[in-house]
Amino acid sequence: MSLSSPEAAFRTRRRKSCERCGEQIPPGKLQTALVPDSSRVDPHDFARHGQRLVYACGDEHMAQLVERARRDWVDAQWWFGLLCQASRSAGQAPLAELARQARLSEAQVDAALAWNAASPHPLRRLPGGQPC
Repeated sequence: MSLSSPEAAFRTRRRKSCERCGEQIPPGKLQTALVPDSSRVDPHDFARHGQRLVYACGDEHMAQLVERARRDWVDAQWWFGLLCQASRSAGQAPLAELARQARLSEAQVDAALAWNAASPHPLRRLPGGQPC
């Protein structure tokens, strides 16, 4: 078997760790799921907006990861991410235009900006240069 053969690549892959307990997941026990994540806005794959992939070593840990992800979802954080994404592609467009592009209501934009202001490291400007 050469180092470039598929068997060698399969054997040298690192095993995943359970995101709940941190233990390496034994072969055949890996569980994966897409869970809600309000911090994820994927600029390249709109189908994965608001989701992230998690790894678990069993049913109980997967259930706990899914429950934590659901509990930790923050609408205003999600809206702020959508506003930032719209800002990246809109340049110096006014906030009202960003809201329209992101399909956010005025109340959602207000909540998103309030969430940012209250976060530990708030942005002062959106990626397109608009003040927050």
